[in-house]
Amino acid sequence: MSTRPLGHILVAIASALILLALVGQSLATVQAARQHAIAGNMYVVDSTADTVDADVANPACADASDQCTLRAAIMQANFVTGLDTITLPSGVYLLTRSGNDDAALVGDLDIADDLTIQGVGAGATIIDGNGAVINDRVFHVLRSPVCVQSVSMSALTIRNGRAPTTTFEPGGGLYHVGSGCSGGSNLSLSDVVVEGNTAYDGGGLFVNGTVFTLTRSIVRANTAFNGGGLRADTSVPIIRDSQVYSNSATQWGGGLMFDQGGSFLPCLFGCLERTEIYSNTANSGGGLYNRDSVSVLTLVDSYVHHNHARYDGGGIDNEYGGLLVISRTVLEANTADILGGGIRMEQVNRNGTASVQESTLSRNTAQYGGAIYAVGGTTTILNSTLSSNGASHDGGGIYAMDTARVLLYNATIASNRLNRPTGQIYPARGGGVFITTTAIITAQNTLIGDNARVSGLIQPVPDDCFVSPTTSLHSLGYNLVETTTNCFISGLTFGNVNQDPKLGPLQNNGGSTPTQALMVGSPAIDAGHPSGCTYSIYGISYPLMTDQRWFRRPIGTACDIGAFEHSPFALDLPLIQR
Repeated sequence: MSTRPLGHILVAIASALILLALVGQSLATVQAARQHAIAGNMYVVDSTADTVDADVANPACADASDQCTLRAAIMQANFVTGLDTITLPSGVYLLTRSGNDDAALVGDLDIADDLTIQGVGAGATIIDGNGAVINDRVFHVLRSPVCVQSVSMSALTIRNGRAPTTTFEPGGGLYHVGSGCSGGSNLSLSDVVVEGNTAYDGGGLFVNGTVFTLTRSIVRANTAFNGGGLRADTSVPIIRDSQVYSNSATQWGGGLMFDQGGSFLPCLFGCLERTEIYSNTANSGGGLYNRDSVSVLTLVDSYVHHNHARYDGGGIDNEYGGLLVISRTVLEANTADILGGGIRMEQVNRNGTASVQESTLSRNTAQYGGAIYAVGGTTTILNSTLSSNGASHDGGGIYAMDTARVLLYNATIASNRLNRPTGQIYPARGGGVFITTTAIITAQNTLIGDNARVSGLIQPVPDDCFVSPTTSLHSLGYNLVETTTNCFISGLTFGNVNQDPKLGPLQNNGGSTPTQALMVGSPAIDAGHPSGCTYSIYGISYPLMTDQRWFRRPIGTACDIGAFEHSPFALDLPLIQR
């Protein structure tokens, strides 16, 4: 996550000083400020105690000691309809009232009306659920007759909630039940830290039936059976400029889990944007698990790395249909013990679609499909690089099986490895791509080279492609496949090249994702289709005007094969500046 701009820091410091000054005023001044706040449905908290409001029918936020606590303010906000605001100064707000109700009297803080809670910074305003003592979550946003439409929280920490897992309770930090309103509901968290919470589903957060926005926030060190950091059901999750890390799930989605989400307009332009997902663990979907057959999930300008799955989908597990779009994103050093180190695309009999564009998958590992394991549905890899991934059995770069259809347009699949352990004698095939009998991989203007298999201490053997005896790599022309041993190529083979691609190392060559440059003399330079590189969507061809870095295509007499467009000039600039 990028460093917060100086202007934001100064605003936060100024806000903190103002609020601290308010707390330090004399009792008479505080009482006057409180009466003014009540008139506008605003409550200024002046105590970190966990006490209840003395009389919700009295418009003053006051406990028995005439102090406005967080719990008392929420009780008042629930009683008075309309959008209310609670201002929290710095301090640790420790929940101490054991029990279970939906009136905010005991246990978690129940929210039953439109509400905004404003802290002065995640490091200063801390709401501690004290779950080991009260055995409950921190916040519970209810579906109520008041019809909750909008809840927002900013500049605070939500920590140490514990929703009872024995009764399968969701949302250790916050549970949003969902709205019964026809217009739906909105939940927004900005500049918030959610940490150290536990639940059966959604250790940090569980949201249901809402448009959920998470901005400039951190979700870390939460645990659950499903959705260690966050689980979102039938919702539109919009996550921007945030970090999700060190969360764990027993089953699905160590960092994030999306289940049957809604397909609304905001998601078409990026649900997860400029977000880092790392060091999360689960059985399936170490970083992110998407079980979604009805909607669009997009991941843009993000970084998914060092996540681990004990079974499948180290970085991402896209188990069912729907549309998954990965754009300008890096998936790096994710691991799966069995299938799909980077991504598992399992879309059997659901006509699911996945698209990887202008992205890089590198140093991901699994038994099968180091970078991508695809079974069923259609996966398009466009202007993207799969490099330095590894598998111990088959498919160092891509493993395609059953009814999977993989479309490669100006992709670079290079430097991937099969690493069969010493003493093992099973076949290890397809350092670059592995295609089973019923799967189809179609390639156009694509580079597959410098891939190999290694067995113990034996020198690497070139192995770019392996196809089952009754299938083939289907060519649409103008591909470079360096080594065709065990790789029957069918279709339109004109313009195909079988030579050393002369690639540079995977590194920053400009743009937002690392690439492998074509070195001087590479046979891939100007070897693309003479009429221009294209890609196809639902049978309709479109011109490909840029490479993976968004540098212009073509430079020269024709576009280049692969994801990188070589320039003879020392300096070239992207066609589109971002």
